[in-house]
Amino acid sequence: MSLPSPSATALALRALRGALAAYSYRYGSEVQLHDRLGEVLTAAGVSYQREFVLDAKNRADFWIDGVVLEVKVDGSLPEALRQIGRYIGLDQVNGVLLASTKPWARTPLRVKPRFDGKPFDMVYLRRQSL
Repeated sequence: MSLPSPSATALALRALRGALAAYSYRYGSEVQLHDRLGEVLTAAGVSYQREFVLDAKNRADFWIDGVVLEVKVDGSLPEALRQIGRYIGLDQVNGVLLASTKPWARTPLRVKPRFDGKPFDMVYLRRQSL
């Protein structure tokens, strides 16, 4: 089995980021946000698994053919990046997209972390009023 190249994974992350950033999300809980994200992914023709077990200590919010989509509605950027670092160090993970409703996700990172040469990207999820 051949693994996708980092550049192919980076393109996949960019496409996912674009699909998710195209919407505003109405939700009352993180589970409801996951439901909305699942609807967007399905509409975009993206196959995924929710709550995918990576190993005994790590579970991804969404698993998309070797890519982790991790969703954050709470917490700080450093906390999220520590978690992403755990995920991206696993052999089966080819890249990670961090999606968040937090203000820190609005600003692109000046220097993106180099996680073992594996692609990483981040997207801000706009919240729609309830």
